[in-house]
Amino acid sequence: MPQDRSYSLKEVVKQLGLILLLPAILFIITSLILESIGIKYVDTTFIFLLFQIITYTWFLAINKRFREYIRDPLCSKVKIRTAAFYIIAGFVLMALTSVLVLGTGIETNEGQRHLFESSDLHSAMTFQTIFAALAISTIIPFFEELLFRGLLFTTLSNKYGAWWAIIISSLIFGMLHGGVFIATSIFGLVFGYIFYKTKSLLPGIVLHMIWNSLSVFLT
Repeated sequence: MPQDRSYSLKEVVKQLGLILLLPAILFIITSLILESIGIKYVDTTFIFLLFQIITYTWFLAINKRFREYIRDPLCSKVKIRTAAFYIIAGFVLMALTSVLVLGTGIETNEGQRHLFESSDLHSAMTFQTIFAALAISTIIPFFEELLFRGLLFTTLSNKYGAWWAIIISSLIFGMLHGGVFIATSIFGLVFGYIFYKTKSLLPGIVLHMIWNSLSVFLT
């Protein structure tokens, strides 16, 4: 990869900070505005997800350097048999993690349950529910893999080596998922290892989408 496309760790921190904080700031401002004009009953999950998607899309659209940076790992060819093996193996490991960590009560996904319930995903099909389901199951996983594996992992790997990159990026990934830190950190290890072994973002993206889709429709 050309040197002028690579990121320093400081640049990555700034980029991730902007991408992660901007939706929250916009959400808070919007909530205050709606409350000030007397609108109280709104789908907060829909609003927050909408701002996330807008931020991710805006970042990808205006940032040519980032698009070029992740082009190779995103377009890298991987054998179907190899991809299938890592997707299936990764799914099994994530399922076992859920049983051992969530099933035994070490962590709870009540926050996630509340998120899905507040967006009323299992009620009548509306634009908001369809959007929320698609965002959580497909769009968010796609962008998270670009950011956490394509950008953060690769930058950390260039500086500290692959194994430290897997560990550090996974811990950060876990910290950003609230009350399921242990489980999502392990998920991050799985995604990071798959990317490390295949040199492609696609298997991790597919696995991430499958897992989130099941979380949406089975929670």
